[in-house]
Amino acid sequence: MRQHLIDRGFEDHDFDGITEMSDLDPLEARLDAMLRTTEEQRVQWQQHAHERMRENEEKAGRFNKAAVLLMTTVIRPRMELVVRKFKNASLVVADAAAAYRCACTFDHTTQFPASTRLEFSVGPDDRLEQLIISYHLEILPVFISFKGTDQIAFPLSAVEEKLAAAWVDDCLADFTAAYLQLETAHAYQQENMVTDPVCGMPVNRNWAAAQMEYGGRTYYFCIEDCHTQFAAEPERYATKR
Repeated sequence: MRQHLIDRGFEDHDFDGITEMSDLDPLEARLDAMLRTTEEQRVQWQQHAHERMRENEEKAGRFNKAAVLLMTTVIRPRMELVVRKFKNASLVVADAAAAYRCACTFDHTTQFPASTRLEFSVGPDDRLEQLIISYHLEILPVFISFKGTDQIAFPLSAVEEKLAAAWVDDCLADFTAAYLQLETAHAYQQENMVTDPVCGMPVNRNWAAAQMEYGGRTYYFCIEDCHTQFAAEPERYATKR
């Protein structure tokens, strides 16, 4: 620095009493200190990131183990039981991406005139601290009230299989109660309602005690006695109603 100033016309005596120290040294020391602090913070952050990743991997392992156990011993066997109870039901084949999801569908029929999907899924919360079982029910069209969604959560370190099983049982009981309403709710069954040609009583085709073909038409009867009378004189009742 001194030589630089001499080259620009300063004399040696102009520097008398001035300490031979660059005026950049204090600034450089401050910048170095700041950079060291930043580097230390970066190293600490990386260490914490590695620790968090290791912790999350451990949590993910615990979640996967618990989720597989719940799906295989609690949820899927119960869903299979429900499917066996309804002829129009079938399990949805899950792909690898839906390993922690179990669903079944119910076809639209005259007995149950709605498209229905029932599903359970198991997932973690955002912090991988809880295991959450979710329930979802869809019935279309919607003419009745029913519980469409519900959840139950367990600490990942203390998943209670018996409590989870009891909760799933309650959900499936609620579903069954709602689904059976499709057989009796007028909004769903109005197209199935006919008149008994003998006694004049309204009859749901699905619940008729008997039925008979005559003259290219199907007749439904509320009790077997009405069927017997009709069979004896079909022309009488067929023209009557």
